[in-house]
Amino acid sequence: MKKRILYFLPILLLLLSSENIFAESARTLSITGAVKQPLTLTMEDIKACQSICVQLNEITKAKKFKGIFSCQGVPLKTLLQLACIDKGKTDFSKHVDLAILIKNKKREQTVLSWGEVFYRNPGEIIIAYSSSPVMPHKDCKSCHAPEVYKPWLSQLERDIGFPKLVMSADIYSDRSMEEITEIKVVDLKPKIKADRSKELFSPGFTITGSSAKPVIIKSISDYPMEEIYVKVVGEGKGYHGTKKFKGTPFMGLLKNAKINMDINTVFIISAPDGYRSLLSYGEIFFSPVGDRIIIANRANGQEIKKGGKFCLILPDDLMADRWVKAMEKIEVISFKEE
Repeated sequence: MKKRILYFLPILLLLLSSENIFAESARTLSITGAVKQPLTLTMEDIKACQSICVQLNEITKAKKFKGIFSCQGVPLKTLLQLACIDKGKTDFSKHVDLAILIKNKKREQTVLSWGEVFYRNPGEIIIAYSSSPVMPHKDCKSCHAPEVYKPWLSQLERDIGFPKLVMSADIYSDRSMEEITEIKVVDLKPKIKADRSKELFSPGFTITGSSAKPVIIKSISDYPMEEIYVKVVGEGKGYHGTKKFKGTPFMGLLKNAKINMDINTVFIISAPDGYRSLLSYGEIFFSPVGDRIIIANRANGQEIKKGGKFCLILPDDLMADRWVKAMEKIEVISFKEE
């Protein structure tokens, strides 16, 4: 009997291993939309890419603790580069106005901006294929009762669904989604004409979309003002010195306009010549650098006149190409959950 068990044990282990491999290969992630090469990636495909390790402290905006994990995965930027983003025929060839819609097995979704993926460091947004809990070295009996800390510890033992979108730099973990199945690159305004020959000036800007009626802003003097030091680096002309911009936080402006917005909302900021940029709700309201995004009306102590009157400034982008001079419109767009 003992010999029979020993004989069948390797076969049993092989079968169990085959089931795990089949389960992993059955999980796929599609990348579609405005790309040259649509992809369907298995877990093995994702693991074959160069990976990095990041820590995710999962606490939602509603203060729900979901664990602390060390996550191994591939930067979302890397996977999108494999698919080769391509807007096709359009007057505005830059990618700064693209949205990235991500869905999971439960049909939950979130929306990112192209800029927060490509103009931030790659480790801030990864697609994880494995994780391990970060266990505390000591218990906390001296500071919390068991009914408090035991539910926290139980979260470290929960099963994680892969592939997982990990937003490691977000203050809140609401955008970190498990068992993601789809990534779609979306061009919301492919047919808008761009005319760079126009004189670049707008006396004010309008907020349109999810609000009850358009909000017209011609002065920001009544709003809280901040001054921010910025390194000016563009993709085209490289380093162009430093500046001090003064203006009002974009976050506060949106809140004051009392518009309807949530995790599936994006904002397209445009100028009269057709130049435009897209920001996501999450990078403004969940990211620690969101409150540093400003609408500026002064640069180095002077009113912005040439290419003014108002400019969108994102001081923590690695490149300045999402900045919008002569802001004319902020369009609020919501991706409805299907």
